[in-house]
Amino acid sequence: MKKNLLLIVIALCFSSLLFSQSGQNIFSNNTSSKHFYFGLGFSEGIFFPGDVNDYMKNTSNYTITEGVEDLFLNMVGRVSFTILLSENIDLSLIGEYAWGPKFVLVDGGDNVYYHFDRFSPGLIAKFHIPIKSGKNSFFLAPGITFNNMKFEQFKAAGFGAKAQAGFSFNFKKFRLQPFLCYDYAKAVDDSDRHYGEFELNYSGVQIGVDFLF
Repeated sequence: MKKNLLLIVIALCFSSLLFSQSGQNIFSNNTSSKHFYFGLGFSEGIFFPGDVNDYMKNTSNYTITEGVEDLFLNMVGRVSFTILLSENIDLSLIGEYAWGPKFVLVDGGDNVYYHFDRFSPGLIAKFHIPIKSGKNSFFLAPGITFNNMKFEQFKAAGFGAKAQAGFSFNFKKFRLQPFLCYDYAKAVDDSDRHYGEFELNYSGVQIGVDFLF
């Protein structure tokens, strides 16, 4: 995995240099003079954290009143700072916070609330393909993240990867970017002798939108 992440970083740097030096304006009708954007975004998706779900099943005698007993939905909020290197590529520094909640009713006791959290700084490169006049674009965006994850007493951190695809609707000083993405975020906590290796797995699919100002 470390070798793959290193290749991703090298590819991002090389591609950024290549496109920034090209000088080719493929977005001829996008006359915005902005080169820096601050972004806010949110997304929602699914994941399947096996060890987390097993922990909830094995340590609590609870009754599910609605839905299923597994944790599989999560929500993500993000902030970003984007630099336009050329008309067809930009780089974004991001900070994401992901939250996976689960409410359960315990037999003969009080309600129990579990939550699986992830904080991830990262770097994303967007490669734009113009649509018609060139004002708007379709983009592909590989990225690298560092994921800090926590569930109950378990904590783990490690490098991960992100792959996005979406559309950029450009309004000169404002951009709207709906997207679909896949996150690879997985690390192991082996500090608890009772549980041994406990995998914190936040890998999954997300759909969301970014607002760039």
